[in-house]
Amino acid sequence: MAGVDSTATTLTYIIYSLEKHPQYIKTLAKELSGYPNVDSLKSVELEKLPYLNAVIRESLRMYPPFGSPAGRACPPEGRMLNGYYIPGGVDHITSRI
Repeated sequence: MAGVDSTATTLTYIIYSLEKHPQYIKTLAKELSGYPNVDSLKSVELEKLPYLNAVIRESLRMYPPFGSPAGRACPPEGRMLNGYYIPGGVDHITSRI
């Protein structure tokens, strides 16, 4: 499951998501502005950047690079999530717009 295809897929969806929601690009760019060029990027330091990691995790949550054997669905009674009511039975695939 791991390899070049999953990395390329993840990067593609990160770029897609940022293009779809450009208001997040400025915050991400500000967090990365401490690095003058690509050669100065060190994975140990990048792992500590909260916004970058949030963007990566959210992209992986919304668009996993490979299929999952178990889907995610809201329980029949529904749930409140961050002030929003999610009706019962909504799953992670049909809720995408």
